[in-house]
Amino acid sequence: MFHNRLHQHWISLSLLTLVGGAFVPQLSVMAQPTRSEGIQISMAFEPPPGEGMPSRTAGGGSRGQTLAAIQTAPPLMALVPAFYSQTNRQETDIKGLTVAATPTFFFYVPAIPAKEAAFSLKDENNNDIYQTRLTLPNQPGILSIALPKDTPPLKIGQTYRWSFGVIYNDENAQEPKVVFVSGEVTRTEPDATLTAKLQQAKPLEQAKIYAENGIWFESLATLAQLRQNQPMDETLTKQWNELLQSVGLESIANQPFVNALEN
Repeated sequence: MFHNRLHQHWISLSLLTLVGGAFVPQLSVMAQPTRSEGIQISMAFEPPPGEGMPSRTAGGGSRGQTLAAIQTAPPLMALVPAFYSQTNRQETDIKGLTVAATPTFFFYVPAIPAKEAAFSLKDENNNDIYQTRLTLPNQPGILSIALPKDTPPLKIGQTYRWSFGVIYNDENAQEPKVVFVSGEVTRTEPDATLTAKLQQAKPLEQAKIYAENGIWFESLATLAQLRQNQPMDETLTKQWNELLQSVGLESIANQPFVNALEN
């Protein structure tokens, strides 16, 4: 288990160092496809064994660094469940399970005076797994960051720490400022029964199966892909809202996607 407060200063420095690079991929607003019919499936996340119900809190703790100069409502946040810390009930641990070797991460970026962002993923020994920097879109919303297929695959049973920060220039400071969120992702392996269910299910049913089994990252990514392909589908919108509400993220459920998901 990582200790978030001990890593906050390190995260800021790491993200600022990452911004010092040269390559800045541009995020583009996705095109809106036509509407299609949905299937009536209730969508709610069930926490993994040993975890209580998700509890979303703003600012401080593992959510990251909140600066008064750019406080917004809702604030910068990761689309990942936040659970009360087992060591300090005043803080929350932002974490989730994945079955993917290279999962996709989602973040809500509010309307703030920041043009650049950086993402970092490290293993338990603080070794770099993946780093990237990007230019933020001109509108607030939900953006996705997919690990490239040539990224070293996450190892089953291991926990990794990710950090996402937005960088902006403060008139009263000599150096750029970083506001960030950070958390953990653990790769798990589905058993034979779960694997069989997933193989027989359609994508929407897969999202529900993942959610029922505490596998957050694939439940979210599968449903997000469906919503991007069918943005006007009222059933998918309802299920998206239900999933985010089940982990306390209802405040950003209606926010648009601001970049296209990779298939």
